[in-house]
Amino acid sequence: MKAISNKIMIMLAVILALSSCDNEDYDLNPEIVEMGTLASPADNETVLLDTENDERVIFSWTLAKSADGGAISYRILFDEQGGDFQDPLFSAVSDNGGSSPSYTASAARLNVMAAEAGIPQLETGNIIWTVEAISSYHREQFGTSSIVQLSRPEGLAIFPEFMYIYGSATESANIENAIAFKEISSQLPNQDIQPGVFESITKLTPGEFYIANSDDTNEEDFTYYYVNDQGKIRIGEQPSTFNMEEGVYRVRMNLSQATISFSKISNIQLYIMANQEVKADLAYVGNHTFESTNGYFDFLVPGGPGAPDWLGGEEERYRFMFTLGEQTSYIGSFHTDDMNGSLVQGLNAYNVRPNGGEPDYYYNVYFLGPDAGYWQGAWKFPDELNGKSFTVRIVFDPKADHYYHELEIN
Repeated sequence: MKAISNKIMIMLAVILALSSCDNEDYDLNPEIVEMGTLASPADNETVLLDTENDERVIFSWTLAKSADGGAISYRILFDEQGGDFQDPLFSAVSDNGGSSPSYTASAARLNVMAAEAGIPQLETGNIIWTVEAISSYHREQFGTSSIVQLSRPEGLAIFPEFMYIYGSATESANIENAIAFKEISSQLPNQDIQPGVFESITKLTPGEFYIANSDDTNEEDFTYYYVNDQGKIRIGEQPSTFNMEEGVYRVRMNLSQATISFSKISNIQLYIMANQEVKADLAYVGNHTFESTNGYFDFLVPGGPGAPDWLGGEEERYRFMFTLGEQTSYIGSFHTDDMNGSLVQGLNAYNVRPNGGEPDYYYNVYFLGPDAGYWQGAWKFPDELNGKSFTVRIVFDPKADHYYHELEIN
């Protein structure tokens, strides 16, 4: 027994000695000791911006180094010539969430920067760029900046607050009540929405429609647009023709690329994620809104009706499925699969039943896409709806802060 105890003591001594050596050999020091250099585009290189073909430009640099060899992330900054990057035209983390020594910029994004820097359409002008290296709490800009010459195309780069359509093909016959479109942006990790994309969910029937940048013809910069035979949006007062079948569409106007697309929305259903059972079929009721007044759901319990074999407790998570064009897709929340994290920057997860303490953004809805994970984007029913008839509606109001849905007891 004494021999075993001695062996144990020797092993502990060895472990402590090795641990001491490790502490002596490695010193955690995230200070940035070597800055990188800007690589491409070369200083004063001219970039022709092709927004209609969505061409991309890669900005790259060499790696910075920290004293302890730890990971460094990067942020790229753009400014007008003569600026100091304190209030940049635009900044973003580098590719791959900030880990790569490169940033891929769309022509649309660069076109917006060029316009904000005062470069007119069809002219060439300069902006500058640099990189900020980040290591733990250390932040340091590269010691140099570089000029890039941007040659702008014809077309919009500074966009209106809303776009509008009206006419016999739409839900509004006159401009005073025209259908609004809002500019959308990437919110979920799988999205890549560039500047100048305007969206509206609305009903269309075969007929004519007009496009305008305001619902007030007296505004100083009021402008009409139309869709030409090549499907491009151009300035002009003539009407455009919608000749697809009647239905509700997700319409997107990409003003950077001067295009318009129509994707039919149908078969929106609220379903329970645990057993995939549909509890409400929503129909379009006008004004960007889908609704069902005959929803009903008894929370699932182990061994109860509809409960899967694996269920170990009460279950009530739900989201929406629908058909976009010919493909099944999903509408859900900002939550990760386990509801313990958020996919939208700035929003905190709320993984309990919404019985009055939930944040205002809890009921926001997001287009998750066709490849959303089985549990991604869930909401939980409030206790008061257990075993009750309810009304559910999704409101895609372009003038609301965000698309959202509502649940009410009938």
